[in-house]
Amino acid sequence: MKRCLLLLAACSSPHAHATDAPRASDATIDASPDAHVDADLGDAGPSSSRQTKRPKGTTAAANGYLEYLPPGYGNGDRWPLMVFWHGIGEDGDGSATALDVIPHNGPPKLIANDQWPPSRPFVVLSPQHGPSNCPSADEVKAFIDYAVTAYEVDPDRVYLTGLSCGAIGSWQYMGSYVDLVQLAAFVPIAGDGGGAWSAQGCDLGKVAIWAFHGDQDGTVNIAGDNTAMTNLAQCPNAQENRYTVYPGVGHDSWTMTYDLSAGHDIYTWMLSKTRVP
Repeated sequence: MKRCLLLLAACSSPHAHATDAPRASDATIDASPDAHVDADLGDAGPSSSRQTKRPKGTTAAANGYLEYLPPGYGNGDRWPLMVFWHGIGEDGDGSATALDVIPHNGPPKLIANDQWPPSRPFVVLSPQHGPSNCPSADEVKAFIDYAVTAYEVDPDRVYLTGLSCGAIGSWQYMGSYVDLVQLAAFVPIAGDGGGAWSAQGCDLGKVAIWAFHGDQDGTVNIAGDNTAMTNLAQCPNAQENRYTVYPGVGHDSWTMTYDLSAGHDIYTWMLSKTRVP
């Protein structure tokens, strides 16, 4: 399997990023064209109109969350699922009012701002974590379990991503449950993979991973991701793994990643991955 390590490069621009010369550009990644993308999207409407609050207590999920359903959902197909975990600034009790802060960052922000193309076929669920610590491994797993049961999604195309505390909690999930191989791909941003590496070692390679971090992050030390991703790149038989370090960038390495302004198409990359049991 391919494994790529994007090395730190000296550059004066805070939005500069390292490149991976031996591989094709992100824009040309084969995403295995999806039938959903070919659907008639002319009357899809703005993405914000398709994002709905699901407060805690109104569903079987333990968390309140935001739900985005792509155009065409409900037609009997099974859709790719993306679960996004927010940072500590968006913590809350899952009530309807508390969920208002979820679109401050990441995919739910792009969806709320009508910057999410209708051709992206993901069901996007953005759960809210309570106001203490980061999401636990069990919390992340329980929400994934709920999502694949409650929604018409393809269990072989489940994608996990998160930023800061959400990425830390998602890494904890990987450290505890990667053997379940519930995911097709994992995209942590400004997280800490050190504990997951210590717990699982090369078994982390059962899931494709693309990690991002700013080398000037003063909130979540880059050392944990350096350890996990540098070691993972040496593992035989691992699924594709990539590591992008942004020179001169602090804690917010997620805005330029999720909105694709840094040039890395994480969404096409995710769609190119299917679960490998």
